[in-house]
Amino acid sequence: MEGLLSSFDQSTWQQLNKEEMLEWLIDEYGEGLKRYIYTYVKNRTTTDDLFQEVMITVFKKIDTFRGDSSIKTWVYRITANKCKDYLKSPANRLILWKNQFLNQSDNLTPESRALLDESKVELIEAILKMPIKEREVLILYYYKDFSVKEISHLLGLNESTIRSRMMRARNKLKRELREVYLYE
Repeated sequence: MEGLLSSFDQSTWQQLNKEEMLEWLIDEYGEGLKRYIYTYVKNRTTTDDLFQEVMITVFKKIDTFRGDSSIKTWVYRITANKCKDYLKSPANRLILWKNQFLNQSDNLTPESRALLDESKVELIEAILKMPIKEREVLILYYYKDFSVKEISHLLGLNESTIRSRMMRARNKLKRELREVYLYE
């Protein structure tokens, strides 16, 4: 496990109690995990709820962390699994149906949208429209700085599958953005 923790060495990590470990993980990865969750659920309230569920799971399972991967990869894998479970849940399907029926969405405020660069907004929107299998590899690789090997371990897939998904996602993104700029 040596070298797998960014701010602590192995002996320091092992001296922490569960509460201190959880506090360090929240400080180190909390905001990034919330942004990652949001890319799955696209709703701030649900993001907060899932983040709490992830932290409860991490707290309960921290003793089972074996060090086969980095702590970051382990926590992100738990997060990805929680998000996928939520997306498959009947509760989520009911909420999606209700939102579609009422034509509600969790959009940025006009003030926030005005502050963002237009091309960034279009890129983010294009990524969020992608199927989850393609979206997650792009986000993990480009925004969370995971290597192909780490993504492979996190998602439990072959590295070649990750590379294929990334290539497919990049090509879709290029086509989508080309269409946006050609038809404006």
